[in-house]
Amino acid sequence: RLERLQRVVTKLQMESGLCEEQLNQADALLQADVRLLAAGKAPQKAAEVERDLDKADSMIRLLFNDVQSLKDGRHPQGEQMYRRVYRLHERLVSIRTEYNLRLKSGAPVTAVTAVSVTSGQRRPEPDEAPLRYLQELLAWVEDNQRRVSAAEWGADLPTVETHLGAHRGLHRAIEEFRAKVER
Repeated sequence: RLERLQRVVTKLQMESGLCEEQLNQADALLQADVRLLAAGKAPQKAAEVERDLDKADSMIRLLFNDVQSLKDGRHPQGEQMYRRVYRLHERLVSIRTEYNLRLKSGAPVTAVTAVSVTSGQRRPEPDEAPLRYLQELLAWVEDNQRRVSAAEWGADLPTVETHLGAHRGLHRAIEEFRAKVER
């Protein structure tokens, strides 16, 4: 039993490293597109970013399953592996949020008020970036609500506990996000 759990730890270490690389790649592509947007150009890698984020999401779900088997087997590294996978999940949520806010909405990196010249006077026009930002936030919340509603919880206790762990991770991310919005 301990040998089997140790193999799970080794697998978790290797696959979490691969997941981290996937997230690094997605983040690098996202930052490149954000720079393009800031320069007034169209993003080039949005589809790749979304694909990488979806791959990382799938990997993290599988990692949470493995973590749950470690916890069920009371392996001494179970909590450590949980924290590692949870950090990956937080990073995924962070990158996906930035992707939704900056790339999907096309919002600039900094909110700039447009100035037009009419009859010799400069008059600021309302900037649409905050409205777009709020719309993207709402879309992110609605997307996550759909995911939670459509999630299958499994028929056996270990599967249910695994899904519950992933749900709690998402819930914590949402609560942290809520605190930032309130601030």
